[in-house]
Amino acid sequence: MFRILRAGFFLLLLSPLVTCSGKSSGQIRALAFSPDGKFIAVDFGEGSTLFIYMIAVETGNASRLTDAKTGAESIPSFSPDGKRITYSYSPGNGAPSRIVIGNVDGSDLHPLSPSEDNNFRPVFSPDNKTIIFARSGYYGSYSPIAQPYHHDWNFYAASLDGANVRQLTNDHFYMVSDVSVSPDGQSMVFVSSEEHGDVIEVRSLKEPTEPTLSLRPHVPGESSIGQVFNCPNYMPGGESILFMAASDGKLPWSGFDYDIYRLDIGTGAVGRLTKGNGYATDLKVSADGKTAAFLKWRSDWRGTPNRSALYLLDLQTHKVAPFKVHGLD
Repeated sequence: MFRILRAGFFLLLLSPLVTCSGKSSGQIRALAFSPDGKFIAVDFGEGSTLFIYMIAVETGNASRLTDAKTGAESIPSFSPDGKRITYSYSPGNGAPSRIVIGNVDGSDLHPLSPSEDNNFRPVFSPDNKTIIFARSGYYGSYSPIAQPYHHDWNFYAASLDGANVRQLTNDHFYMVSDVSVSPDGQSMVFVSSEEHGDVIEVRSLKEPTEPTLSLRPHVPGESSIGQVFNCPNYMPGGESILFMAASDGKLPWSGFDYDIYRLDIGTGAVGRLTKGNGYATDLKVSADGKTAAFLKWRSDWRGTPNRSALYLLDLQTHKVAPFKVHGLD
């Protein structure tokens, strides 16, 4: 159950196929808004093969960003000035995952720096000068009956030319979410996941060794196995955080709902923005703070999430609507 609930951490490792729109089979597993809100970058594929696509928000038409033939390109992120894109690339065959950076038109894509480590989940700093990413120190299982996953996580930062790589945390987290950097570039927020439960951690980027805030907000119908959080996003202004949390479904056999909430950092007040999402992941907020995008999943007969659909949430009206995508293949 621990593995299934921390869905956002593990979806990249699941292999079943998903039907998006059209006749293509595959999964959208992560996404990012361009700063001008005109495009959504996604990683799309099946099994262990994923490639980055750019989806025009106005039309829903998708096109390949890269020309890779093998491996997994995952978890894209745009630079705040809209000129660059970064993502992680796992070549396969046991080779380590590395960070790739390049132009948003797909030109000049290259590794951030040579590394023998497994690097994932890159994001740019607001000043466009730094990339912050997560590094896994161990791939395997701590239990003989559990499936192997990436564990032993810490966060690092580097200049855009790959120089000045520096370690930000030394906590060796069991699991971590994607990181979000505050609009002023002073803090980062992420979810750390341990056996005792999840916590939303806010850390200063100047002194990141200890949390500035450790947040465990309560939500309606809180999950019966404890607090489960994911996908924290700073809102514009940096005064609130959008995040996902699990709550018990309406019926005993309906599983958990992963709904979207807004947390006021100063007061701790929590507002619920969606209800009854079912299994949902990969929440991202547009730069203007007006729209959020996320994935809803359906499961196969074994209860394994295997079909994703992209949804948009109007953050003013709280209206949720499916977003049809064309051209994924």
